[in-house]
Amino acid sequence: MRRIIPVAILILGILIASFGMASAQDDGLTFAMVSHGGVGNPFWIVVIKGMEDACALLEANCQWLADPVDNVNDMAGYWDDALALNPDGIGTTSPNPDVIRGGVETAAAAGLPIIIFNTADPNAGTDQALPGVLFYVGANEFTGGVSNGRRILAEAAADGVTIGGVVCPIQEVGHSGLEARCAGVESVMDEAGIAVSRLTINNDVPASAGTIRDFFAANESVNAITLLGPNPSSSWNLAAQEMGKAPREVYATTHDTSQEIYEMIQSGYLLQAIDQQPYLQGFETIMWLYLNSQFELAPGGDIFTGPGVIDQSNVAAIVELTAGGYR
Repeated sequence: MRRIIPVAILILGILIASFGMASAQDDGLTFAMVSHGGVGNPFWIVVIKGMEDACALLEANCQWLADPVDNVNDMAGYWDDALALNPDGIGTTSPNPDVIRGGVETAAAAGLPIIIFNTADPNAGTDQALPGVLFYVGANEFTGGVSNGRRILAEAAADGVTIGGVVCPIQEVGHSGLEARCAGVESVMDEAGIAVSRLTINNDVPASAGTIRDFFAANESVNAITLLGPNPSSSWNLAAQEMGKAPREVYATTHDTSQEIYEMIQSGYLLQAIDQQPYLQGFETIMWLYLNSQFELAPGGDIFTGPGVIDQSNVAAIVELTAGGYR
């Protein structure tokens, strides 16, 4: 796993060198990344590091435009800021395509390369798709949910336990990526005849812990939970301790990474976490914006950075990589 980043840099570095060691800084190149989250969420710090490392390698001017904490509705304003930079390319997340459609249409009309990263356009491939988008860099969220659903069933079967129901708390209702994660679990459980309840929470850890605790008190047959990110995982950790739940008493999975998630995997309170390799989302988006804006290069399709699985078999190695800012 340590080889992923150096090899990616080497391959793209060779591509750049083959075009005459072009200096993006000398050419006055600027790239913008518009996101629904920022430095207030540990997840996005890793994406930003990937962006910054790519920009340093290219000697390009880059801007990360987002609220410190998750905020989809403000993305329209940040798209205005991105266009005001007169950039050579723009990367964007798309949790709600309607919010950013105006900015994307303006960029497409100006001939700017646009790459969607982290959260795909849910309308991709239809006549409602965002215009001018080259491709997507990020995880297949539905497939990640499928992996979590299958892990719950496999671990329960190994313990001789019947799953009486699953709860999927959603911290941002309407967020296309989160909805897809939950839908992946639902597809697995539907085949097994197991009900999945969606539960509305938010990113307030103590408040959401109370909501989760109340749900389990009212639904005693439910013995599995699938979380959709670091803050919900923290809420589950708090709720589990408050309810006196032992490891594996409730079969739990999650998405994304944090120090607390690693500790919950090590202690048995989480079976696995789906990793989407956020560093690569920032790094590769900038690199491909550069290669497309300068040389009309593009891959043959979307670039999937996940799902990967973190569990007790590899969590120690991931902890070391996290210390370096790569995971």
